[in-house]
Amino acid sequence: MSEADTIGMMEGAFFVGRGELLSWINDFFQLQLTKVEQCATGAIYCQIMDVIYPGTVPMSKVRWGAKHDYEFVENYKVLQQVFQKNDIKRYIDVDKLIKAKYQDNLEFLQWMKRFFDIKHNGQEYDALARRKGQDLFYILGGGKVAAGGVSAGPTAGNKAPSKIGGAPKVAAAPVSKPVGASKPLAAGGKPIVAQKDSAESSKLQAELQDLRMNMDTVEKERDFYFGKLRDIEMLLQANEAKKTPLTENILKILYASEEEKVLIDEGGNLTITTAAGGAGNGGTDGGTGHEQMLSGEDATACAVDEDMLDDDKE
Repeated sequence: MSEADTIGMMEGAFFVGRGELLSWINDFFQLQLTKVEQCATGAIYCQIMDVIYPGTVPMSKVRWGAKHDYEFVENYKVLQQVFQKNDIKRYIDVDKLIKAKYQDNLEFLQWMKRFFDIKHNGQEYDALARRKGQDLFYILGGGKVAAGGVSAGPTAGNKAPSKIGGAPKVAAAPVSKPVGASKPLAAGGKPIVAQKDSAESSKLQAELQDLRMNMDTVEKERDFYFGKLRDIEMLLQANEAKKTPLTENILKILYASEEEKVLIDEGGNLTITTAAGGAGNGGTDGGTGHEQMLSGEDATACAVDEDMLDDDKE
């Protein structure tokens, strides 16, 4: 079994946040990513493999200026060849990744980061030189192309910051002054007050853009995990006839309100308490008001629960 096969969905790699991933990419590869979706072009994935397996990635074939999904496919062909050449047993769902959706690229980037941590030997790497000074075309995500062409990238001696505001500088409005009045001027001929206002405006716009980007990410993650919980609820409801103490406790956790506190001890016993401190509807016997301990019979029922659900699917 290869290292690629050992990286499962429940491993810590898949709990690495978006901010940490973008910071790593920007710092190590001298880029200016603001979204995980911008990895969808495939160029970054190719360069990550170039670090891990030097000399096996034909970097001249990587299209850093790719703007559309049909151009992204060429980069994934290069990536697939590298995987085959280095015997990496990992399926690349190209059709999903090129659509530049957040969750698909987040999971693939999380896997890439974990694989990098396992395989990279710590050798120095000049990312800008390896791609011959080319910068990535920063797509907007979801198949959209950024207006105005490629974003300005970092220079060879300048590492990209982990967070890019990207806000344009606002020109200072003309300042009218009464006859005979004079205002101190900076070296460029602009009033000092106007320059301060312009700098403050740019800073606020950068902060606003960063907040909007973070909010967009939080909403996507919220919807993703809500969907998972909804799937669990539907599965349990569809198998109502095969309910067990375990399935009942799962539903109680799902239906617990904000005022109720869910507690699970080391033995797997469930207690739900209200804000006032009284015991809620924990355990398997509803309304007892006491902590429910799983008996040997209950534990056996929980153990066979998965088999019952599998039989139902067949």
